Amino acid sequence: MRLKAFILVVIILGSSCATNPDWDGSQKTNFLRACRREAGYEKQDLCTPLAVEIEERIKQGGSKSCLLFAANDIAMAANPDEQEQARQQFDSC
Repeated sequence: MRLKAFILVVIILGSSCATNPDWDGSQKTNFLRACRREAGYEKQDLCTPLAVEIEERIKQGGSKSCLLFAANDIAMAANPDEQEQARQQFDSC
């Protein structure tokens, strides 16, 4: 259920991407809140660096929806192999 809530937040943020190419403060706050909630205590430290990377990559022309989905996969990865695959997807956005 919590994963569905996080995905919903990502979809909502992603849908606003088409109209606003920038990463605004409310989108970053929403991402951080959802990421920290879904990543769990042991992986919460991933969320802030991911948010910073998303912001930097959007400024460089990266796809906001691609970055958000890949960041979600990084934060939710069950093991290092899944996290590495998600990181590769994130890097290719």
